[in-house]
Amino acid sequence: MSREHLRKLSDQLLAVQRPIRILKAINWGPTVHAQFFKAGGRELPRPEYAPLGFDVKEKLRELHELRRHIRGKNPIEELLRDKVDEFALLAEMLAARGTRRFYELSRQVFGDPRDRFPDVRVDNLSIARLWASRPRARDEEQTLSAEKAARRVHEICDPLLGGQVRVLVRSRLTANAAAGATRITLKKGARFSERQVRALAHHEGLWHVLTSLNGFRQPVLTVLGVGLARHTESQEGGGIVAEYLTGNITDERYIELGERTIAIDMAARGADFLEVYRYLLARFEPPRAALMAERVFRGGVVEGGAPFTKDAAYQRGYCRTFNFLRAALEQRDLDLVRAFLAGKMSVDHAALVRELVDEGLVVGPTWLPEWFIDVDRLNAIATHSVTMNRFSLPKVSRYYERRRAGVAARASRVVRRSSVDAPQDEELPNSPPEGSDEGDGTE
Repeated sequence: MSREHLRKLSDQLLAVQRPIRILKAINWGPTVHAQFFKAGGRELPRPEYAPLGFDVKEKLRELHELRRHIRGKNPIEELLRDKVDEFALLAEMLAARGTRRFYELSRQVFGDPRDRFPDVRVDNLSIARLWASRPRARDEEQTLSAEKAARRVHEICDPLLGGQVRVLVRSRLTANAAAGATRITLKKGARFSERQVRALAHHEGLWHVLTSLNGFRQPVLTVLGVGLARHTESQEGGGIVAEYLTGNITDERYIELGERTIAIDMAARGADFLEVYRYLLARFEPPRAALMAERVFRGGVVEGGAPFTKDAAYQRGYCRTFNFLRAALEQRDLDLVRAFLAGKMSVDHAALVRELVDEGLVVGPTWLPEWFIDVDRLNAIATHSVTMNRFSLPKVSRYYERRRAGVAARASRVVRRSSVDAPQDEELPNSPPEGSDEGDGTE
């Protein structure tokens, strides 16, 4: 199959999928929250969704027709077929907004809070609970307005993205920030700390936008600009890894991500919007708790049992992306990491994409995240990680618990011996020594 034909198929897929915009189709308008708080937070919200802007049946027909023309047995056409199938699932999911079917399709695309990792015996929800149990951050004073934060994000990202990124401030966002192919949008009225601004720059700009730019400049597989099938897990997790590797994350971030997944699990098991909101209210201010609850129920059923599961991808994505990087660095395989940066993909597709680079069907990344530019520092982080893997934290903790218990026991014995050996005064003085505190000195 010629490169020209493969490029044509990839471009056709980009054109067919263009109106399928998930968050635009399911995010709630600001009046929903205004009415919720006007009612004292005691009534279920009633979101109304605008028309999708495309005919779902016609879109499914277009996708089916395109898939019929992707007949080759080569790896690129296999990737394209998988992506066609995913776009079909997304179109059906959006058509099912407000129903349980929406949740069922969401689980197929984004996974479930209780999914297990494919390589270790760990489940996603246990990681979420671990994150949610961490200590709160103490020094996160949010002094920067969205407008000031936008200027700062642009200053950080622009030099590393060749001047190709725009940073905007808009009112209609569920999150405090979001990224498109070439732009970052911050929520009007939101406040940010300096660390949060740096984290946004590395997550939204130097990860999401960066991988889009690298993907869209591909000579053949242009679909890497929007992402191969099942890329969301590695994209969202990779964004958190970027925050960590650049030193711009605190436990406050881990806590919120963990609580989002726990909230999705609650909703999946029948909790309604009010129950989830009240649960989140114990840890977050009312406006934040309401927005987090919206992330869980947007597109789904506010009465419970059918949430939107995208936010459950963060724990799996973070752990799998970081372990992918550790394994590649341990194997001295920087080319595998470069292939992973060539567009939006799952870590499971990186090895295949590296082979396509070797064959000239994919080009390596033009833009590199800051954490990969300084490879020596990245290798040192990996060395620290694999070193500490040799130790069991529970065993280490028990060792120091025994040490503390032993010290306390010895100190107690010393105190008892001192009290036995001390001379006993026959008479206590009638007044305290000069300079001591005796209250008001009256009787």
